[in-house]
Amino acid sequence: MKRKPGRFSLRKLNAVVTALIMLLFAVHGVLGAFQMLGAGGTGHKRIARIMAALILVHVIIGVKYTMDSLKVQRKTGTAYFKENRLFWARRISGLSVMVFMFFHMSSFTTAVDGQTRLLPFNSFRLALQILLVLSLAVHIISNVKPLLISFGVKRLRERAFDILFVVSVLLLFMAGGFAVYYLRWRL
Repeated sequence: MKRKPGRFSLRKLNAVVTALIMLLFAVHGVLGAFQMLGAGGTGHKRIARIMAALILVHVIIGVKYTMDSLKVQRKTGTAYFKENRLFWARRISGLSVMVFMFFHMSSFTTAVDGQTRLLPFNSFRLALQILLVLSLAVHIISNVKPLLISFGVKRLRERAFDILFVVSVLLLFMAGGFAVYYLRWRL
């Protein structure tokens, strides 16, 4: 079925949701990194809750596309895994982001008798946070081009490079924040 021009598609919705997630992720990550560095940074939990709701929408859309792909695979009897490796890398990296995001949400504090307490930030928690950063890097890198295409961006290569540069700097800053936070717990 051909889509009518001007209609808002599921792909466009996913692109808008993804752009919002990336923006909120950047703000949340920078504020969180500053907090771990001991330089303030508040309000990132509220941002994280909004981002989690958007991530849920993003996941639902991704699951729908994955199910559609598996239906076609079942109908044709051909997997084409090699040809679709980027599609599956996106799905696997997204799943790993979800797993490590769960650990991220439970790595810093716990509730004891109605009060929030800091958890010791040990080597295991640091490793989980670094794996989250790596999973995010793979997921974002593999999805930047389709995101830009869905917005109809011209000069795709230049824009993708710009976005990847900014994301790389942010991810390195966040990973550095985790490392400094870990060292602060050790000293």
